[in-house]
Amino acid sequence: MQIREQGRKIQCIRTVYDKAIGRGRQVVVATVPRWSTSLMPSEDGLVNLTEAEREQLAEFLAKRRAESEESNSRYTVMSADTWMATLAKSIKAGQTLRPEQADAIWQSMGEVAKALRKAGYAKPKAIRKAKPEPTPATPEPDTSALGSKAIRPKRVRKPSAAKAAADSTGKVE
Repeated sequence: MQIREQGRKIQCIRTVYDKAIGRGRQVVVATVPRWSTSLMPSEDGLVNLTEAEREQLAEFLAKRRAESEESNSRYTVMSADTWMATLAKSIKAGQTLRPEQADAIWQSMGEVAKALRKAGYAKPKAIRKAKPEPTPATPEPDTSALGSKAIRPKRVRKPSAAKAAADSTGKVE
């Protein structure tokens, strides 16, 4: 039996010898929807198939299902990081979730982390943000117009608490 995809159908073609023309000719004995992944007992066209032909069609559909699952798995791995980034962006933007959805997301994140560890992918080190440089509280006056001998105000340091206590009583506590 030959199996051929034609439009939206998978055709099961049997070659039958025709004495009138002196050679075999092909006859479509059954069709199933193109997106089928297994044999359905309710398919009307499958009654014309022999047991061997049914097994051949079942093997063909199982192979297609396995290829489809592999392709889906590759796509999922390739796009997982963008989906996670999109999910995080949506949640930050205020998208609301039902409690069971949030629980399922947390559960899935744990399973992904476990699978990554088992596969040998180490968790990357967290990148620390650089401390921002302190900015002066009061801006210094613009002295560029005055030249190099500009007068700058002196900075006065505040005494520490121990010195302040010693100055007022004369003793250090």
